[in-house]
Amino acid sequence: MRLYRLLLLAFPAAVRREFGDDMTALFAMQVTDARRRQRSVVRLWMLAIADAIANGLAERRSGGRAPRDWNGRRLIAAFLTDARYALRMLVRQPGVTFVAVATLALGIGANTAIFSAVNAILLRPLPYDDPDRLMTVWEKRPAEGVLDNVVAPADVLDWARLNTTFEAMAAMTSTPVDLTGSGEPERLNAGVVSPPFFDILRVRAALGRTFTRDEAIVGKPRGVLLTHRLWVSRFGSDPSVVGRALTLNGGPFEVAGVLPASFEFSDESIDLWAPLQLEGSAQPLSRASHQFFVYARTKPGVTLQQARLDMERVGTLLQQQYPDTNRTHGAWVIPLEERLRGPVRSSLLLLLGAVAFVLLIACVNVANILLARAAGRRREMAVRAAVGAGRARLAGQMLTESLVLAAVGGACGLIVANWSIQALKTLVPDGIPLVGLAHLRLEPRVLAFTAAVSLVTGILFGVLPAWQLARQDPNGALKDGGRGPGGVRRRLRVALVVSEIALASLLLVAAGLTLRSFLKVLSQPAGFRTSGTATVTIALPGARYRSREAYFTTFETLRERFGAAPGARGASATSHLPLSGRDGRRGINIEGFVPSSDAPTRAHPRVIMPGYFDAMGITLVAGRAFTAADREGSAPVAIVNETMARRYWPDSSPIGRRVRFNGDGAVWMEVVGVIGDVKHWGLEAPVNPELYQPLGQPLASASLMTFVVPASGDPASLASALREAVHAVDPNLPVSTIRTMDEIAAVSVATRRAGMQLVGAFGLLALVLAAAGIHGVMSHLVALRTGEIGVRMTLGAAPHSVLSLFLREGAVQAMIGLALGLTGGVLLMRTFRSILYGVEPADPLTLVAVGTVLLATALAACALPARRAMRVDPVTALRS
Repeated sequence: MRLYRLLLLAFPAAVRREFGDDMTALFAMQVTDARRRQRSVVRLWMLAIADAIANGLAERRSGGRAPRDWNGRRLIAAFLTDARYALRMLVRQPGVTFVAVATLALGIGANTAIFSAVNAILLRPLPYDDPDRLMTVWEKRPAEGVLDNVVAPADVLDWARLNTTFEAMAAMTSTPVDLTGSGEPERLNAGVVSPPFFDILRVRAALGRTFTRDEAIVGKPRGVLLTHRLWVSRFGSDPSVVGRALTLNGGPFEVAGVLPASFEFSDESIDLWAPLQLEGSAQPLSRASHQFFVYARTKPGVTLQQARLDMERVGTLLQQQYPDTNRTHGAWVIPLEERLRGPVRSSLLLLLGAVAFVLLIACVNVANILLARAAGRRREMAVRAAVGAGRARLAGQMLTESLVLAAVGGACGLIVANWSIQALKTLVPDGIPLVGLAHLRLEPRVLAFTAAVSLVTGILFGVLPAWQLARQDPNGALKDGGRGPGGVRRRLRVALVVSEIALASLLLVAAGLTLRSFLKVLSQPAGFRTSGTATVTIALPGARYRSREAYFTTFETLRERFGAAPGARGASATSHLPLSGRDGRRGINIEGFVPSSDAPTRAHPRVIMPGYFDAMGITLVAGRAFTAADREGSAPVAIVNETMARRYWPDSSPIGRRVRFNGDGAVWMEVVGVIGDVKHWGLEAPVNPELYQPLGQPLASASLMTFVVPASGDPASLASALREAVHAVDPNLPVSTIRTMDEIAAVSVATRRAGMQLVGAFGLLALVLAAAGIHGVMSHLVALRTGEIGVRMTLGAAPHSVLSLFLREGAVQAMIGLALGLTGGVLLMRTFRSILYGVEPADPLTLVAVGTVLLATALAACALPARRAMRVDPVTALRS
């Protein structure tokens, strides 16, 4: 409540001593109650500010006692009178009003739009009961600097069994499924979860039920939960869908229920949910294959630290029981809110800061406009003072005019904000794990923010003109007829110009660094061809393709048909397409390699078909690629990437060496080739060890493959031919998405591109506003110094010397502003270093470019007023 204590300074000391503590305690209770009821705290602060202005200042004038003649109605009447007069003044000067309102609308609208995103993603509580108790649990690998690795299925069951701090724990993964037997075949995305998942989130079905405990047991009948979106689009909102039989990937399921429309999850691509069956398996569950996200809810009263200590204990216990698979890793607990919001918090706060600087520049511009207008109203204010208006009354009138102008600008800003919010929605990349995007709109809290910003903005740009006019000498203004320049101090004008340049340069530094980071990311070698290739993912349902030979033959047939399609230049397939988001990771054993205690040996397996490296443009560094001869009955073989070769065979060639996965019955594979590194996780992400296996050999198993088809022309033109090839092989195989590698690569950098575009747009807006403000200030200064210019030219000054005088003054002001702004920009971006890639906050190229652009802009803005100054007629100037 320190801010409220500062607000109480408006009251006399006697009032603060007698009532200050009680007022602070009461206000604290009101804030706490508002937060508990999820009501607006901004409204309470606005009422407190109004109370301090109305009552606090009134009591200060009366020496701590309420004045007898004070009447709130009189104050309101005076305000309404000033407001009506302000509206008339705005109508009388439509040009000035339009410029000021447009400037404010841009600044307030941009702030409202970005705040709506901050409100939706960062400020709103998660849409679950007791969200503070929701946690995500990850595999921790301290030796690798990893705290959020996905979890093996056996570890999931042991964690749930051994922990003492969680009510329940559930695993989750997602997979594509084919819905058949109910209309046209359709490829859907399914979330596969342990049955307690929805109990952990405290989500109830809108129709039917959620999952039961028995559905976690292998072999038991399974139900599915439909999302509200799928229920409407596929089943026409039919309430009788509960209990209906569905066929997913060839297996029988029953619709158990429909989730409510209000249910939100970070992966918006999920169409339906199925139970994960891990218990009762005839075979031991894997501890080497990691694939699950884990969600949990703490018991009442359990803190984050207690949960982490408990899971640390569980991890240590499992390391002792299973040293081969669980060595050097444990469990790490992260609050769900932090997991969802942490990755985007810095970017959103940077955007919020950027629009705040845009609004400050807009305030400076409007202050300049009002100062220029105030210089012409000196006589009016002098007459008001002469007939008895005090300085406070004059300042109040000017502030009221500023507030009315800000209110109009705020109303127009809502129009700009609504348009900007729609643009923001198109910029948000698909697949970003966020909760709250559905609330990206002009809701009450956002409207309250806009009102508060408009109020503060009106005060910010109105204080200087009000203070300037209220403090003038009315006798001097009446004597010179209100025509003299005494109403505006030149130093104040210079300070405003410097501040505009400083704010603009600070924002342009942020825009330049984000642009440089984006270009650095794009310049990273991907290790494969990112253009001219079509991709299509095929998943073969196990219920219809029961044998390994059946799906291998089907994949081979599809590869041949895709390669023979018109416009195709061959075809191949992989289980994990680069930049697709799909991945896997397993512990490995390398013949003759003795790992140290803190250096785990792991690799990311990929299953591929012959010709994959050629189809993707991946370089074969040593050895050979897979051929059709690498199939069942031949010696098991593998290919590794350069990162894996350097890590595990640093002083020799891996060709001819042997490697196998951890686990009972694992078979040795001979390394026959080394390929160049592929940026699988993103152009800016580090490369991990990768191990490739041929689909033709029994060790490699994959029921889902992504085919890559190089095209001789536009790869998008292959879509219809690829669909026909799939339907010719199996009419029940849906083909929902055919994407080009260009599209996949663009999605991988979409988040960084969107941030760069937004910060760049705000930087450009700041540059335009700063140029307009500098031009306005210099034009007014030229008008005020017309007499001085006439004297100079009468005494022999050449016109070009007058031009150089103003340009020199503009350059000096620009250099001061640049020094402040560039320094501030570097310091600010050090706070946001995590969003930069490949550049430092003090990047010389960025600073030089920003300085050059702003200096040129400032000089150009000064040039037109300076040219007018050099054309002044000395005689006319002296007469005026």
